[in-house]
Amino acid sequence: TVEVSRADGTTATFEIYDLQQYPKDTFPTTQVYGNTTGPELRVITCGGTFSDTTGHYDDNIIVYARQA
Repeated sequence: TVEVSRADGTTATFEIYDLQQYPKDTFPTTQVYGNTTGPELRVITCGGTFSDTTGHYDDNIIVYARQA
């Protein structure tokens, strides 16, 4: 689970339901940023192979979570 502290002092709890790795050149924009049927959370970070040429990782790791 992931807990998010809200400005009003409450906490929203999200359950992780998926984790995917995508090459940066095929980032699933609609899947990540599109509408959902309820509150959801996306955590996006870098992963995969590190490129000495670009100084960046080749992939994005995306964690998908919905409010519990």
